Amino acid sequence: MRPLSRRPAALALVLACGLAAAGPASAASPDAWAELFAKAKAACLTASGLKEARALGTPTDFSDRVLVLVSGRWPQPHMKNEKATFACLYGKASGAAEAQQLMTAP
Repeated sequence: MRPLSRRPAALALVLACGLAAAGPASAASPDAWAELFAKAKAACLTASGLKEARALGTPTDFSDRVLVLVSGRWPQPHMKNEKATFACLYGKASGAAEAQQLMTAP
């Protein structure tokens, strides 16, 4: 049996070798993020169906989707050009966007 003082060193060596074998992590470039967010915004603005639609803030990245908040005005005459805010989820793999109105408190 090895002395206890050598076990942490051996464990550290095994972990270091494992990390080295895994290779470097690939991070998305700033251009790739900008392209993804531009696609998400465009799809979400369309999915909202609002007039004068615009994205609010910066999109939020999740593992398989991007969240975009969209603000604009209802296009239907009976809605009297009222403002609306939508939450939209853009699927990274599918490129599809689904928007739902955010309800406001009375």
